[in-house]
Amino acid sequence: MAEGSNRTWIQRLDRFLDYTFFAAMEVNVLVIPVLWLLLVAAHPAEVSLSAMTTLSVASLAVGILRGRYVDVGWWPKPGHLATLPVRAAYYGVVVGAATYVGVAVQLATGSPWPGIGVPAVVSVLVLLPFPWFLSRFERLAKAQPAWV
Repeated sequence: MAEGSNRTWIQRLDRFLDYTFFAAMEVNVLVIPVLWLLLVAAHPAEVSLSAMTTLSVASLAVGILRGRYVDVGWWPKPGHLATLPVRAAYYGVVVGAATYVGVAVQLATGSPWPGIGVPAVVSVLVLLPFPWFLSRFERLAKAQPAWV
């Protein structure tokens, strides 16, 4: 009995780690253009702290949301090509916005701690409505233009 429950626990942990790994791979690859821009941003120490926090939290959040540990709707798999451009743009906005807000708060307060907390909260809050945004974007793409 104990071995069966361990196997179930290990399978659940393995599933969670799979979702998290592929989410981290996806987020980090799709936001490369934003990361290139962050290389030349002013205040490199603050930028790196907020950007690393955002990348870590966004990867974990995408894994949790895709695995439906918190169910906010359908989340595309990493290899879903039809949504790839939308995901790349959306994740880029998440990383850019959360990093920007984190750096701004760090500079305003003079403390590095908001550079961790603020980007973490902003990235999760911006990622939560992604399934809703994706369904609205798909509906808009299928709509007949007004001039036709």
